[in-house]
Amino acid sequence: MKEKESYSYFEELNNKKLVSFTTNKSVGINYATQSRDEIREILKNVCDFECKKIISPRQTHTNNVVAITLDNLDDELQDIDGVITDLKGVALTIATADCQNIFIYDKKKEVIANIHSGWKGTLNKILRKSIEKLVEFYRCEPQDLIVCIGPSILKCCFEVDKDVVDMFKNNFEDIEDTISLGKIKEDKQKYYIDTVEINRKELIDLGVSKENIIVSDICTKCSSDKYHSYRAHGMDSGRNVSLIVMK
Repeated sequence: MKEKESYSYFEELNNKKLVSFTTNKSVGINYATQSRDEIREILKNVCDFECKKIISPRQTHTNNVVAITLDNLDDELQDIDGVITDLKGVALTIATADCQNIFIYDKKKEVIANIHSGWKGTLNKILRKSIEKLVEFYRCEPQDLIVCIGPSILKCCFEVDKDVVDMFKNNFEDIEDTISLGKIKEDKQKYYIDTVEINRKELIDLGVSKENIIVSDICTKCSSDKYHSYRAHGMDSGRNVSLIVMK
């Protein structure tokens, strides 16, 4: 993943047909103090392409995914954490502060997706639901999909209690290698979980080619000087906004 002054980007998702990026702290986006219209104006200034429309779903850590069509282009997308479309010029955005944003692109069918997958979304398999919706709605073939997982909290910093570990073990098979023992704090055993690797395994299981899965090695907490991180900054944290649009 390449980094510029105000954003990072995947080379695989920036070409004559496509623009995508993830903003960093220097852009100064904060949903608690700015309106969505103000944030859209900021994104327009960052993007080097004139978007016809910028879609900003109201994320609530669900596994709800919606296809953006001409019929719902102006709808308020409440409780939506994944958006997909085949509309040109319609930018899909996701806001994160440690959670994963996941870009998906099918260059054959010309379809894009932007998914918000925090630990709850990962646990509830929003990525699987998104791929299945792409297949059902747009007849995408998993082996044709390019999937890029952006900056997020990585295993080194994602410390959890046993109850979270148990939930993941109940929902996924063969994930022992993604879980590590942490320290004991306040008489509680802590663990570390690699949710990025869990999603990568899900993608492979769904038929996405290994070579088409690109993962950022940027941990938002470790790099909290550059990226917004909820675990580093708490309730006052701003948001990194990821945008993808077809020209």
